[in-house]
Amino acid sequence: MGIIGRFADVMSANINAILSKLENDNAEELLEKYLRDAKQNLDQVKTEAATIMAEEKAAFRRLSECEKEIEKFGNYVVAALKAGNDADAKKFLTYKNELEAKRLNFQKDYVEAKENSEKMRQMTTKLTADVQTAQSKLQEMKTKLLVAKQQEKLNEMNQKLNTNHLESFDSMMDNLQKRIDAAEARAELEKSSVPGSDIADLAEKYDAQTGEAKGDSVDDEILKLKAELGLL
Repeated sequence: MGIIGRFADVMSANINAILSKLENDNAEELLEKYLRDAKQNLDQVKTEAATIMAEEKAAFRRLSECEKEIEKFGNYVVAALKAGNDADAKKFLTYKNELEAKRLNFQKDYVEAKENSEKMRQMTTKLTADVQTAQSKLQEMKTKLLVAKQQEKLNEMNQKLNTNHLESFDSMMDNLQKRIDAAEARAELEKSSVPGSDIADLAEKYDAQTGEAKGDSVDDEILKLKAELGLL
């Protein structure tokens, strides 16, 4: 590809437009590919730029040397005329005119080389900026992806911890209730296994009404002792 075509392609490429079109699913992969291609393109442009810049210097040197020769032989023409040597002056002038024709070509080559060199400088600057932008964007994407993965992992861990705690608490409450129910059931069984326990409980209910209280009063005991001693 010629310099003009390469220059048009590079300068018209918009890295921000390319980044905006990347899909989230494969954005990182596509951006890495773009970055590899951009770096390779940049290396090629730098190599070409060095060659063209060297050609610019060579063209400028040829033009400068030609202009010095033109000036020198112009002086020879004048010197020959002053010396009255018209034949020598004509020869010098003829050669000087030939140099003038060469200078036009040298000047044309230099202008073209200078324009190409400037384009290569612009392409190098543009591609360098694009590579830096792509690298920055890629690093930003990787950082966001890492943060997202860490957040997802934390959320997953929190969910597991919360679930396990709830399950453990529910299981503990169930076990406690089972132990309470078992203790109450055992107490009922032990109580019902005592002979006459039901009758005793029932009799105790009517002791107050029949005068069969658990203990008589002190006065009643005194009267009972006097009767036994014949003191009444």
